[in-house]
Amino acid sequence: MDKVFEKTRELGQALLECETYQRLKAAEDKAMQNAEAAAAMSEYLEKRSDIQAMMQTDNPDPGALKRLSDEMDEAQQRLQMIDDILTLNEARSAFDGLIGQVNQVLQFIVTGNMEQPSGCSGSCATCSGCH
Repeated sequence: MDKVFEKTRELGQALLECETYQRLKAAEDKAMQNAEAAAAMSEYLEKRSDIQAMMQTDNPDPGALKRLSDEMDEAQQRLQMIDDILTLNEARSAFDGLIGQVNQVLQFIVTGNMEQPSGCSGSCATCSGCH
């Protein structure tokens, strides 16, 4: 078992050193330094938190939920118009794709099967959750 964890650490280190991860890290760092992106992300997260809190009440106000949902959508749209966020999303997608490929190789080595279960693309970016 120690050999499995040793190789896992080596794989993790190789991923951290790969160009795809380095682009992701640089994009994250740049986006975090962007005041416009930080403000839009903060607003988005605040609205999402407000919606979650409201949903935990016994009788959430549908009008207030709709207003918060619309405000959250607006914040998300603003985020999607910021170049640093677009670059970050592209870098995340590329890294997710790399992780998906690694998982497929591991799956093939262990099971001899390359198919993803339940139509999974290997990318969590567009996923509604694992089954």
